[in-house]
Amino acid sequence: MITESMAGHSFPAVAAVVVVLVSCLLAPPAVTASSVNISTYWGTNSAEGSIQDPCNTGLYSIVNIGFVYKFGNRWPPVLNLSGHCNPSVGGCTYLGREIIEYCQKKGIKVLISIGGPSGDYNLTSHDDVTKLANYLWNNYLGGSAVDRPLGSAILDGVDFFIEKSTTMYWDVLAETLRNLSNNGTSQIKLSATPKCHHPDKYLGTAIQTGLFDYVQARFYNESCCHYDGSFDAMKSEWDEWIADDKVHKVFVGVTASAKEEGYVDPQRLIDNFLRDAVNSTKFGGVMVWYLYTDHNSGYSKKIKAWNPPVQTTILY
Repeated sequence: MITESMAGHSFPAVAAVVVVLVSCLLAPPAVTASSVNISTYWGTNSAEGSIQDPCNTGLYSIVNIGFVYKFGNRWPPVLNLSGHCNPSVGGCTYLGREIIEYCQKKGIKVLISIGGPSGDYNLTSHDDVTKLANYLWNNYLGGSAVDRPLGSAILDGVDFFIEKSTTMYWDVLAETLRNLSNNGTSQIKLSATPKCHHPDKYLGTAIQTGLFDYVQARFYNESCCHYDGSFDAMKSEWDEWIADDKVHKVFVGVTASAKEEGYVDPQRLIDNFLRDAVNSTKFGGVMVWYLYTDHNSGYSKKIKAWNPPVQTTILY
């Protein structure tokens, strides 16, 4: 239909307008860049606030609760939350449905992390593996236990933050947890958080099972591959991680504290590393260690403010 506003124009001009409008309607919608997925750790400093706090910032896609820091050698597993509450006397059950599920309803994955930088842990036998896997499944995941340390909330998975003890049995633990998940009512995420050198001394064999949904390679406190004024070592190891057929997604692990070795300013990280890293289909996001120092430095805010030229995969 020719409207009055078109009446004074020639037919070719009107036709051209119609063609442009139709083309716009038929064209695929523009893809808007999504913010980078950010993973962090809660439970390592009593001054970092409630676990609900990071879930309200809009910064994080993953919150790892750490750590189950003692297990193996016939020890019963112990969860240490650095003074937030005392799990051994049921003092952390309030974190369950009221707070953790609040985070999950916002689309944030909440994982229990085992090991840690200062833990006392080891796996010396298949029996150790079975006991730890059952403990994790029944106390934090889809199983059942009378006294679950974090109440009735069902966490989304297990993070392996291993940097000491044996090089054996981590693969068996991953397989056992995956089997429990496959036979249960809920699928879990498995995360590996090794040091940046590939292959990792402790988790290398486990990662080669292909069972981990993503790897968080820690590019700090590791002189052979962290930032030292040059990104060359970081880029070299990054290339190794993304070339590994058994690795599905990789997070760039950084420290938010300028006092730690390997610290790199977030804007410098974006300009000199992330702009290239996001072009890999295996780029998963950034892991920022850890929540307390991240709050103080504003590290994640600076990463989150950057919209990369390509979309990062949302973790489901």
